[in-house]
Amino acid sequence: MTKKKWLWCGTAVSAAAGLGYATWQRSRIVLKTRHDVPAEHSRRLLERAAPLLRLPASSDQAPQVLPDGSGLRSPSTGRIYTYGRGDGRGDGRGILDLLPAEPDQTFTQKALDTPLTAWFYDRFRETITGALNSPDFAGEVVHIQQDLQGGPGDTILDLACGQGNFTVEWAKRVGPAGLVIGLDISLAMLERAAYHVNRWGLDNVLLIRGDAHQLPFADGVLHKVNCSGGFHQFPNLLQALREIARVSAPGAVLTASTFAEGVDDNRAPIKRWLKRRFDLHFVPLADLGDQLGALGYGSYEWLLPGGGWFGYTASHKTV
Repeated sequence: MTKKKWLWCGTAVSAAAGLGYATWQRSRIVLKTRHDVPAEHSRRLLERAAPLLRLPASSDQAPQVLPDGSGLRSPSTGRIYTYGRGDGRGDGRGILDLLPAEPDQTFTQKALDTPLTAWFYDRFRETITGALNSPDFAGEVVHIQQDLQGGPGDTILDLACGQGNFTVEWAKRVGPAGLVIGLDISLAMLERAAYHVNRWGLDNVLLIRGDAHQLPFADGVLHKVNCSGGFHQFPNLLQALREIARVSAPGAVLTASTFAEGVDDNRAPIKRWLKRRFDLHFVPLADLGDQLGALGYGSYEWLLPGGGWFGYTASHKTV
């Protein structure tokens, strides 16, 4: 390559990097913008969710909603859990942190739990999934909705909600009488989800920072659970499945999408290497059906489009 071409390439790379950095910085300013929400709105939202929730160390009692809508109080310990921004300020329509303790995150969980990587994933998720032979986002929503059947008045748990793309879609479908609870372990992702919820002006979404291995819900209270892109992130998938089964009512539907391994998968060697090297699970979809069956789920279906990397499942709790 000539010196002139090297100079041109270096200039182009520098310009692209500068533009990307400027775009990211603008997104950080947007995320930090305060969204003042009437206390009455926050209080009503928390009152709708409170009967479903159980706080750490208060597994047998519903939490008390603070009169100003700024959070929840544990009936057994008196501890207050603020409902606000990622910095803990209770200014409403933000994030309710119900993590019992800071967890030991895997490599991939840590990698996604930074402002930069959360922004990158938010902006380029569809590009990434498209490269992995997955349908575009609109196609994913249609495919999942066929089984989830979210409609007006429904309550939906969007587990491992990430940046809130599916959370927003379900909230549109359940309408003002419905409720969508988006739960994720990553604060950086939840901050982006809060931005999207506020941008759409949705008043039927509660975002919770929580752990899929210790879900902050009462037994048997949920009828629709979606987990898009989460199963492969859970360090102990079987424990997460146990928790999903515990909080789901008989007849509840579970939909999920995940990095996956099919039967006689010709990509199995590289998928298993990625698990060993980066702790990135490719969930064996046939085995997943057996695990769910042992937890009381039936009508299990799975699909791995094109024999690729990303699969979809659906099942119903029978007991």
